[in-house]
Amino acid sequence: MKKHFITLLMLITTGVLVSGQTSDPLVSSCISNAGPNAKYLKDFRVQLGKAPTAGELRYKAQMSLWKNTKYRFTMCNSRDSQGKLILSIKDDANKVVLSSFDQKSGKTYPYVDFICNRSGIYKLSFDFTEGQPGSGVGVVSMVK
Repeated sequence: MKKHFITLLMLITTGVLVSGQTSDPLVSSCISNAGPNAKYLKDFRVQLGKAPTAGELRYKAQMSLWKNTKYRFTMCNSRDSQGKLILSIKDDANKVVLSSFDQKSGKTYPYVDFICNRSGIYKLSFDFTEGQPGSGVGVVSMVK
């Protein structure tokens, strides 16, 4: 009886571990790119067509972030994307607190780290550079 119980317990544990893995190779790759000291929290899959005019970022989401916690936001593009995925984070006063795109230099960063100074709901906005069409994923991780 004890052997059957242990076997059943191992099967259940294996099933739980397998179901926790993502089947999307882009998400899996992006999680790996976050680094060994980053703990995966959430992903945002972004797929957008060409924007009629470049302007405000089009894909919007909200996320609760905690004070004194270091987060890593990693952006990954699919092979067929014409633009690079970019991220902007705004606080509750609608002030940009972090961006993965430097407008002055035109540089796009594949990941950005953010140390949260105040707990609350933050607005995450994603788009592709210059409003180009594309698909990608933004992964949010907590850095140890």
